[in-house]
Amino acid sequence: MKKALSTTLVVVLVLFVCCSMSGIGLVSQRAAARQVSDVERVAKNKQTILSRLKREPVEHRTNRLKWEWVDEMIRDYMHQKLVLIGEQSVGERYELSPRWVFKDMKVTFQELFNLGAEEDDRLLPLSYGDELLNLIPSYAFEGVTILGKAGEIKGPYKRSVAVNGPALVLAYRESAALIRDSAIIFPLYVNRAGKEKMALGFAHDAYTVKWKDIKNRVVDDMSEAAYVEKLKLLRDYISEEEFKEFQ
Repeated sequence: MKKALSTTLVVVLVLFVCCSMSGIGLVSQRAAARQVSDVERVAKNKQTILSRLKREPVEHRTNRLKWEWVDEMIRDYMHQKLVLIGEQSVGERYELSPRWVFKDMKVTFQELFNLGAEEDDRLLPLSYGDELLNLIPSYAFEGVTILGKAGEIKGPYKRSVAVNGPALVLAYRESAALIRDSAIIFPLYVNRAGKEKMALGFAHDAYTVKWKDIKNRVVDDMSEAAYVEKLKLLRDYISEEEFKEFQ
């Protein structure tokens, strides 16, 4: 009797383990399916955005891309992202989060601006007129040399900092439009004297980078890690006194 009971318990235990493993396997399969589904969904959203860009012919100003053209491309890109979020939110109780619609999406400069190889030696203005500087993740500048308007070397990129709008207006009274955002993120470079300087001048194209040095870098990173890093920069924005040190 005891032997029969013991055998029954063993069988039940084996069945329980098998069912549990089966359940775990099913959950894993569903998780993997969702992950594949997310990757495919975001890839489709990315392609939709890029296909909707107006793609105006590239414009130059001597040796560099025209900053007005760069700003126009960025405005169009940001606009199309907002429109797609709105479209996908139709019928939903709440508007969808950009962090879900574009989960982990990465877009390179080349994918966005779509320039030919003949533009490799052109300069890309680091324009603060629109969202470009706040869009670029800091790591995109790593190992890149910051240049001037004519391509003169300013120094290697060091790090990025956020500056609040009022501090910028006090320094550049003509640029009152800068207060549109609570803060703007700027790259810092190290000059020949070994001092950190901010890539900010009166002209929107006062500072540049060579296109071929950055074209395969990421211009828009929708991953959580990049988002958290940007929040840290905005949270720890520099004061007006600190700002003066980098001019």
